[in-house]
Amino acid sequence: MRWYIIRTLLWKEVQRQRANRGGLALACLLIVAALLLNFFSKIGVQATGLSGLNACYIDCWREDAWVQHLRDHVPADLAGKVVFRNISQLGGEGRLVYPPGCGAIQMRLIQGENGRVERRICMWTPAGESLAAFEAWFWRESARFFQQQAAEANKLSLRPLLTSDPNFVFHVEAEHAILEGGVDLRTSITAGLILFALFFSCVYLMPSLMCEERERGLLLAQALSPASPLEILAARLLFYPPVGIALGALLAGIAKPAVLLQPFFWGVLAVAACGSLGIGLVIATLAKTQRSASMAALCYMLVVTLLLFICQQGAIPVLPNLALEYHCPRMLHACLAGIVARPHLFHLAAAAALATLWLVFASALFRKRGWQ
Repeated sequence: MRWYIIRTLLWKEVQRQRANRGGLALACLLIVAALLLNFFSKIGVQATGLSGLNACYIDCWREDAWVQHLRDHVPADLAGKVVFRNISQLGGEGRLVYPPGCGAIQMRLIQGENGRVERRICMWTPAGESLAAFEAWFWRESARFFQQQAAEANKLSLRPLLTSDPNFVFHVEAEHAILEGGVDLRTSITAGLILFALFFSCVYLMPSLMCEERERGLLLAQALSPASPLEILAARLLFYPPVGIALGALLAGIAKPAVLLQPFFWGVLAVAACGSLGIGLVIATLAKTQRSASMAALCYMLVVTLLLFICQQGAIPVLPNLALEYHCPRMLHACLAGIVARPHLFHLAAAAALATLWLVFASALFRKRGWQ
């Protein structure tokens, strides 16, 4: 490949983008949306002090005076955000399910020594959030409750009668854990903005402009010039994916600057951008007009979304793994939430394989009939 030809084609793409005010306006709107999301999220956190949690579930396996004291002493700033549940009265298969953006304080019952039943307090927090406000209230009111019980017991020269069960003791153990895999609203919106930036630059904008060149005869002129099909593809590969990556990184940096220090995040962006470019090249090669290219891009997005939704609702296990859009949202959400684990490496490998297949297929298709 000859660099001076690729450089000329790159400058041509830059000039086309400068003339395309609609694309620049949409990029600015994405940046403004990310800034507003970050600004109002911080305002909400400072005003409420509840981080980003929608609610905190108090799950108990036995109703007693302790639980009743907590019910009666929920402060005004937490009213409506503390939900009590008696697990022994819930149906289901024994699994506890929490809505997105919710934490939990579980007041478990465990079998101790000598047949005694003990309490174990488990704090479950969504990744990237804080349970501090709810936890401070829980321990403050619990300490007040036990102090009142001890005072009454000393006054009557009796042990605290907290329950009618003589084998039940209040030996409290506390542990903290992260609700991995949960989906909170802010992280989901940020991941959606990043994916839309990649989709816009590589799947929508690039095919639209390429079909416009075909309609005006510019694409045929490039094919008749000394530029080879591989050099034409290289120019697009060096322009549109970096633009999408830069815009996606900017959106992610506005929402969570620490994510820019993760090598895994940059790998996800690179794989998603290259895969999106392959999809966009296939659409641009098969579509003949700019209108058909835009419609094909929207139809592709709708078909893939419906396919993934149907597979999720019908518990179809294998088919979603064949879609690039199945792996990328999970990896981006893991990066933004800071919970990258070994399964996400599998998603990255699968997405890289799918992106390679899309690029190889798009290159072969473009060299055969892309200029027509």
